[in-house]
Amino acid sequence: MKKQNSKFVLASATLAEVNTQLKLNMFATVAVVFVLIMNIMKFMADKTALYAVLTMVMIVLLFFIRKTRAILMLRKHELTQ
Repeated sequence: MKKQNSKFVLASATLAEVNTQLKLNMFATVAVVFVLIMNIMKFMADKTALYAVLTMVMIVLLFFIRKTRAILMLRKHELTQ
C-alpha cells in the first residue's frame, strides 16, 4: 500500500495549498481572538489568576499565528511572481 503524505510542507506547496492554509490560518485567528475576548471579559469580572494566565497564553498564541500568516503570505507572493 502507498502511504499518503498528509503533512503540509511550505517549501513544496502549491498556490492552492498555500491559499488553503491561509484560510485555515484566518479561521484560527478569529477563533483565538474570540476566546481571548471571552477570557478578558471573564478576567475583568472574576479577577482570577486562571483567566489571567489563559489571556496571556492566547496572546502568545495569537502572536505565533500572525507570524505564520506573514510567512504564508511571503510564500504566496513568491508563487505568484
